Amino acid sequence: MKNKITSEERRKLVEERLPYFYKMMESCRLCPRKCGVNRLKGEKGFCRTTDKIKIASWAQHHGEEPPITGQNGSGAIFPSCCTLACKFCQNFPFSQLDNGVFMTPQELAKKYDYIAKKGVHNINFVTPTHVLPMLLDAWLNAKPETQKLPLVYNCSGYETDEVLDLLDGIIDIYLPDIKYSNNKPAGQLSSCGNYVEENRRTLKKMFEQVGLLQIDENTDLATKGMIIRHLILPNDLAGSKDSLKWIRSELGADINVSIMCQYFPAYKVHGDPVLGREITADEYMPVLELVEELGFNNVLAQDPTDRGGA
Repeated sequence: MKNKITSEERRKLVEERLPYFYKMMESCRLCPRKCGVNRLKGEKGFCRTTDKIKIASWAQHHGEEPPITGQNGSGAIFPSCCTLACKFCQNFPFSQLDNGVFMTPQELAKKYDYIAKKGVHNINFVTPTHVLPMLLDAWLNAKPETQKLPLVYNCSGYETDEVLDLLDGIIDIYLPDIKYSNNKPAGQLSSCGNYVEENRRTLKKMFEQVGLLQIDENTDLATKGMIIRHLILPNDLAGSKDSLKWIRSELGADINVSIMCQYFPAYKVHGDPVLGREITADEYMPVLELVEELGFNNVLAQDPTDRGGA
């Protein structure tokens, strides 16, 4: 684990590595699917994206975990499309239906600057893997004041070692999911039959890079490190117990975990006999009890009566 770098050092790393990110799109291997299409020539793989980035939202977002959101919010950038295809995705209008606006890196840089000027505490790339080259290209075009903000990589936890190695030193805070502990529901619900092994390797790699969450004692804001998110699903389809036991065994008791109860039926699961309902307190509370039993020291949990965010 390296110390936090300066914005000038980060800029140099992005400039050096950006050509490699774009090169990966010639036979695309930005995510573990490794579709192999030439996105630089307009071909599309699973994520339905070429080398043109479409942005669904840029906002001063107050729905993340407190160390990320703070008082002024997180500067969330939501690209369209995704490397997964979750049937219950709560952001489906842009992750699955591809709503958004095409932008050049220069145009997107102005959005970074716009939300930075509002006083956000970080720039937060949400589900960024498939469009990383363009997101980083835009970052290079942002103002120096914007580039001084920490970078948050907010993802599904489905990454490759190659991408993570190139992100080493660039990303300050990793905010990945651990969605499943069994590949059968991962394949059925997210079209990702190899999720578990890829996710667990990803989380270990991220932890090696940034370590435990570091908090500025003057602001209570995260400056570096990692928070792992786990969304509880109805009928324990997420396999919460096995996921939490794995985290405790492999990453230790001090890792920050965010236990989320905000699931609600969306997109393709309305009326589904299993997924067509919110989770119950009887499903949520045992997970919190397990977290305590396993001895986790840094836990963020939601109020079951508040379905609005972390």
